[in-house]
Amino acid sequence: MHGEGKGMDYTWREDLPEAGQFFRLYTSTGWNERRNLTSEQLAQAIRSSFYTLSVYRGDELVAFGRLVSDGVYQCFICDMIVLPPYQGQGLGRMVMRGLVDHARSSGIGWLQLTCAKGKRGFYEKLGFAARPEDAPGMELWL
Repeated sequence: MHGEGKGMDYTWREDLPEAGQFFRLYTSTGWNERRNLTSEQLAQAIRSSFYTLSVYRGDELVAFGRLVSDGVYQCFICDMIVLPPYQGQGLGRMVMRGLVDHARSSGIGWLQLTCAKGKRGFYEKLGFAARPEDAPGMELWL
């Protein structure tokens, strides 16, 4: 896949990004401050994905998203990341559409995600709905 955004050429790939590139993109979110994962640990995590979609500008990984799934009826959208200088150009929306399309074409009927603070509106514009207040998602950090 190829795409255009604000006059810049992007390359879309379904193969896994190089570990160092993914580590750089992942740490740009601030998410790694809690876990302190290494480049190899993050590479192992994405190798276990059901599907990945990476966006490059030249050789630089600038956006990424992945699905974790049982392959039958449910998927979790994980690591939806756009490098800060590339945010606001529609890349996140296009990655999300690619992930949703892949789940749909695979027969998956239930997509779930957790979103970063302040990003709820982004996902709502894509058709996602927040869970009811009396049925929130749950978490346990170990």
